[in-house]
Amino acid sequence: MFATMIRQMRYGAAVLRGGRLDPVNLRGTVADLRATIEEFGDPGEEASAMLPGGAEPDPEIHRVMADRRLRRTVQDAAAHVPYYRRHFAEAGIDPRHITLDSLAMLAPTPKSALRAAPSAFVSERSEPVLLAQTTGTTGTPTSVWFSRYELELAAALSAMSLLMVSGCRSRHIVMSTISSRATLAKTVVQQALAMIGAGFIAMGTVDPLIILDRLAAPLHVPGKEPQVTHLITTASLLGRIVQAAEEDGWLPADFGLREILVGGEVLSDPLRLRAEAALGARVIDAYSMTETLPTAGLSCEAGHLHLSSEQAHVEILDPLTGAPTLPGEVGGLVVTPYAQYRDTTLLLRYETGDLVRRLPDAETPACSLSAMPATSRILGRQSGGVRDLTTRAVLDVLQAERAIPLPTRFAVVEDPGGPLLYAVAGRAATPALLARVEERSRHLPLAGVVLVKDLDELPLPCPARADLIEHSFELPTEGRRPVRSGR
Repeated sequence: MFATMIRQMRYGAAVLRGGRLDPVNLRGTVADLRATIEEFGDPGEEASAMLPGGAEPDPEIHRVMADRRLRRTVQDAAAHVPYYRRHFAEAGIDPRHITLDSLAMLAPTPKSALRAAPSAFVSERSEPVLLAQTTGTTGTPTSVWFSRYELELAAALSAMSLLMVSGCRSRHIVMSTISSRATLAKTVVQQALAMIGAGFIAMGTVDPLIILDRLAAPLHVPGKEPQVTHLITTASLLGRIVQAAEEDGWLPADFGLREILVGGEVLSDPLRLRAEAALGARVIDAYSMTETLPTAGLSCEAGHLHLSSEQAHVEILDPLTGAPTLPGEVGGLVVTPYAQYRDTTLLLRYETGDLVRRLPDAETPACSLSAMPATSRILGRQSGGVRDLTTRAVLDVLQAERAIPLPTRFAVVEDPGGPLLYAVAGRAATPALLARVEERSRHLPLAGVVLVKDLDELPLPCPARADLIEHSFELPTEGRRPVRSGR
């Protein structure tokens, strides 16, 4: 008990001081938390205060701490990162003068700059050990270097979150269908689950028939649940899994799933509800990206996205003017991960490319995550360059129609009469379906809707992470369906 108290005090002191955290101490905290849960049961709501951003901060103290973390991050980047050293020199800015109030002096960092020269963002004081790349479904993959410190820190923080937010226990088995190219995500999750003692299955992005078969199959592993309990996937692959389950007659009772964690793409409400009904598990909409690790966001029961302000400085800026977005308006997420959590690839005011809506002043979160700053959930990108037409707005309309095949494929193009929405409807492309989609989309700034039968009929490509299918000899032969568990 005394050792536990000392570890918690060290963690709290390090957070307040703004210096490097001790991964060994954090792993000890995870072990303490796991032992406490195994002996006394699930922690109460007060246990969430251990997570970054879990305790409601005093506004003045929070601002002082944020300013201190930002100053250190900016000065570290200006002194040791080639890109920013040159940027500050060319702009004639003294990094010592950058504070929360003067941060706008520093131009945001575009994603294109990191993609073009990833090594230019690596601190000369770091010891890079892992090059992680994004999947590249929206363009050229982005490359980010990480140190052992960053990986160990991210794993420990993830273990704490999995224990307290997802209720993951040593008896559970987690299966990941994220692409095998997602090295960072798999490395961090595997290490986090090892601290918890939970099982981990790295399936990769394989055919949904194989995934359903694995989810239903009894495992007979000592000390573990009889089936996979947690699934990590992307929204588009989840769509393929759900459609395959519905077409082949799978029932929720065929699976042992407790939770499905979805990230990497926009998850619509219609797909979330459909997945919960088909697979019998709660679906969690999460947000994270390789470039801003370990900063991550969770969606609450009220539909907000909550991002920890202890790990990064988050701004919402107008995509056109770069000015702070007004309450109730849509803007782009711009993130500065603090040097306390990052020491290799350092990024200042990084433009994520993801849109959110700033909450109106009158909308004060009263949800379970209200201690953390909130925005709307991720809206995706602007479709067809139309300001108020986002990925989420389109998916909420199209995925409300079950006749439209999953994953949803669409494109928005400018027409002399206004924006046109093209959507792949397969054999369901009938006048009746078109009329329903037109009615559902009346609130969107569209001039019309066009339903096509095949993907190659779209005027623009529509890639999805579900397209990153990895070959496997497990694929059932044509005409044979996976064997159901019979539970």
